[in-house]
Amino acid sequence: MAEIARKIALLDLDAFFASAEELRNPALKHRPFAVGGGGERGVVATANYLARQYGVRSAMPGSQARKLCPQLTFVKPDGAYYRELSNQVLDVLYEVTHRVEPASIDEFYLDLTHNELYRGSATLTMSAVRERIKSLGITGSAGISNQKMVAKIASEEHKPDGQFVVPPDEVLSYIATLSLKQIPGVGPKSQQVLTNYGLMTGKDIQNIELQQLQEILGEKAGYVLFERCHGRDKREVVTERIRKSVGVEQTLTSDMKLESTAQTYVQENLLPKLRERMKVKHWREQPIRSQTLKLKFSDFTQTTVSRSTQFVSPSLFYELLSEAWQRGKGKGVRLLGISAALPDPSEQLQLELELD
Repeated sequence: MAEIARKIALLDLDAFFASAEELRNPALKHRPFAVGGGGERGVVATANYLARQYGVRSAMPGSQARKLCPQLTFVKPDGAYYRELSNQVLDVLYEVTHRVEPASIDEFYLDLTHNELYRGSATLTMSAVRERIKSLGITGSAGISNQKMVAKIASEEHKPDGQFVVPPDEVLSYIATLSLKQIPGVGPKSQQVLTNYGLMTGKDIQNIELQQLQEILGEKAGYVLFERCHGRDKREVVTERIRKSVGVEQTLTSDMKLESTAQTYVQENLLPKLRERMKVKHWREQPIRSQTLKLKFSDFTQTTVSRSTQFVSPSLFYELLSEAWQRGKGKGVRLLGISAALPDPSEQLQLELELD
């Protein structure tokens, strides 16, 4: 019996935080604004499309955003309000199918393989979904294909408020046209490595041997990129997501200059919050796989240090802090974070590039 072609869609809410704020304050629609912090230490969470015309982007320092767009208005984020609106979108999606995976607060995968609405047409179904969420006051863009990766990339094609379909028999030719930076997992460092070998598009990867690619990137990373560029992504839409890690981080009001001060901050502020989020009174109540410490320096570069361990060890965090601190070479620290990776009950290997 022939295998039924999957129908996977990705709905991406357009400039979601900004759209939510415009819904609450319609006057914002007529001026460039960003959600986030506009102070010296603030960061842009997202920007409306008027602000994007000036080059304002997510994760950009607020001070840089103001230089690009002096008339930029900053709006303080309201996480509770965004979650409420996101849940309303989720309710709309559940009217279509229960095979929904929230990938983030503003991205949702849908498995429409056995969908019977609109004679089983994923295209018509997603058009109807997008019209339906407009009644909530926001818009979304959709990508549709036979797999998650291509559906996600396709959702960017006709933004905002559009959709793009890549049929199964066009997946290979579509991937061939993509820049490798569009392939999930290919970050700036790995992209530069690939460029050095003349590999810049999906077609370039399709035209070389697997062994060649593994010699360039390593066995696992080479295999994953090879599979993805050949259109093989069998990941399912996961309706119950397993929590993989627990962490806390904090952007500081002023740069931290001394390692001893950072150690005290971890001890008195971050460790109690981590214990609270892990819902344990004693660290040995929850086995873990590893623990990680993250630093972001005053120049916005960042570093992480991890170690495998069976249970959270505060003293190990201090060791990780010392190692990470040395990497800063005297730079101040603007953000501190700690996290613990939880055991994976399924022990299923996730196909993710680990290059950067």
